Amino acid sequence: MLTVKDVLITNIITAEPDWSVRRVIELMLEEDISSLLIVDQNERLVGLVTESALLVAAFDPQLSSDPISLHMERRFVSIHPDEPIFQVLEKFLLHRVRHFPVLENGRLLGIVTRRELMRAMLGRKTVQNQS
Repeated sequence: MLTVKDVLITNIITAEPDWSVRRVIELMLEEDISSLLIVDQNERLVGLVTESALLVAAFDPQLSSDPISLHMERRFVSIHPDEPIFQVLEKFLLHRVRHFPVLENGRLLGIVTRRELMRAMLGRKTVQNQS
């Protein structure tokens, strides 16, 4: 049975809570990603931010110097590396998100994306970089 460990992407891009909104937006544009995980100095996930959440901030110069911690989502659904893939599929359908952070004992191990889940279900090789 496939588990999260089989489709886990470990090469992920993160930011820190004190980074400015502008710095986070620039990183997301540079890396061509639609969301970013926010971690503390101990690599513990403290939040996440999506391009949708930052769209208004991108047009308001007064917000560009705000720390991203003021704009990140602190409530999110995470998954465990030993979770069976079929349970993750159910969570994707229920929560309608593009990816889930994978945590073990509070530490960020990586992410699982819908795309990697589909690859795994079709028996295709998974990639180890962020989609």
